[in-house]
Amino acid sequence: MCAKIVSVIAACAAPFMCAAHTAPSEHSDIACALLYTVDTTEEKPIAEVKIDVGGKTVVYTDRPLIPSDFTVAEQIAARRINSPLSEKIRLVDEYLQNGADYKNALRVCFPLLDATVKDIADKMYVAPVDSTAAYRGGKFTATKERYGEKLDEDRLYGGIYYSLKFGSDYTVKATTIPLAPAVTQKELAARLTLRSEYTTDFTSSTESRAHNVALALSKFDGAKIAVGQTLSFNTAVGARTEENGFESAKVIINGEYVDGVGGGVCQASTAVYNAALIAGLDCAANAHSICPSYCPPGLDAMISSFSDLLITNNTGSDAYISVAVDGGHATVRVFGKQDDYTRVPESEIVKTIEYERREVVDTEHKFFDSSAASGDRLVATTGKDGYESITYIKYYKDGKFVKRVKIRDNVYKSAPQITVIAP
Repeated sequence: MCAKIVSVIAACAAPFMCAAHTAPSEHSDIACALLYTVDTTEEKPIAEVKIDVGGKTVVYTDRPLIPSDFTVAEQIAARRINSPLSEKIRLVDEYLQNGADYKNALRVCFPLLDATVKDIADKMYVAPVDSTAAYRGGKFTATKERYGEKLDEDRLYGGIYYSLKFGSDYTVKATTIPLAPAVTQKELAARLTLRSEYTTDFTSSTESRAHNVALALSKFDGAKIAVGQTLSFNTAVGARTEENGFESAKVIINGEYVDGVGGGVCQASTAVYNAALIAGLDCAANAHSICPSYCPPGLDAMISSFSDLLITNNTGSDAYISVAVDGGHATVRVFGKQDDYTRVPESEIVKTIEYERREVVDTEHKFFDSSAASGDRLVATTGKDGYESITYIKYYKDGKFVKRVKIRDNVYKSAPQITVIAP
């Protein structure tokens, strides 16, 4: 019966060198490709090596190669691939004497060995597990890392070499070396320090508005902003619709307070914005048309379908956000790598634009019924001054002022005080 012929295309991992047999390099430009078939017609192979892989025996069998053409035949002959084992080992020894390691020296004469070792390496590989940030009860903690393991290739190739050279009948044992995780618990814990916190007060809000503030902020509780990542407030919170759980409350549109679904979300975005600013993250935000009452001029972040708050993590380490809501107060905290600076936002009002006082007769009886006396007066909307402002971030190190950096110029419209008079 004819023996099976197996077709193979193999990369020559260690290039064939000149007669001087200088040490081969894995990165040599003259590495060749061999096209050949493995000759299994010979009952007795050139050599065999038994390898213990986790209690199971793997046998490496070295057999002659049948070249695909004359050029490959020259390479096979020069590298003594089909030579008796003693001749192959002599060539390997010459490479070892000239500085090659076991792996590259063996690959010259034993091109089938790579596939066996790779298969063993795949079976023995256990991936390490990095420490990760776990969030629970408003706190971030670092999980315990786990070491992995990989095949000790150097030791295995060395064992295979001695088995081939000395013809011993013993089994070479494949061993592993530890594989360290990229992030340990200790390293990650050092990058989970508190960088900033900001508290916003919405105790004077209606129930619906307070609900919207808390709902929007809940989307950021436990959030992570990876290094270089940009967080979009609109993407994180989603559409402010009743289907998404938001309720109707006052919003600012074109300089006026009107009812709209999602009213109060801008106070949530402002809280996130200020916490991110204090933490030293890059922020891009737009101002309202009139200055809201829950923050100084220049420190608001207006959110709408066409206006977003974008936060980019440029700190060199992952950043994490927690949110705590208690009654009418919400605190946003940012955690990350320890920072040398303390940042303090500063709002400077350059100009105040006094609000206008208007009087309107309630001819449509929107505010007064028929029982009202003519001339009765009611303040329908309180006035609000407008501002031109400049916003800075002041940097302190070890309690000492270092610098002040301008981040925004803003102009806010004034809102008129409207007094309604009964007809």
